[in-house]
Amino acid sequence: TDGWVGRVDEFVVDVETCRITHLVLREDHLWEGKDVTIPISEIDRIAEKTVHLKISKNDIEALQPIPIKRSW
Repeated sequence: TDGWVGRVDEFVVDVETCRITHLVLREDHLWEGKDVTIPISEIDRIAEKTVHLKISKNDIEALQPIPIKRSW
């Protein structure tokens, strides 16, 4: 809600439902050195090459991290 926060690099997918649950910001964002996972429930709208969130940078910083299991 208060400006650019980063680039979506990955998605977290629930293996049971095959649905996207979170967006993952990893590079070129305000929280260098850690994965930032944003629940898809916090997406306001998606425009061409832009995801608009319902939350602020401070709200994102306060989100609880989730474990990410990568298969590579």
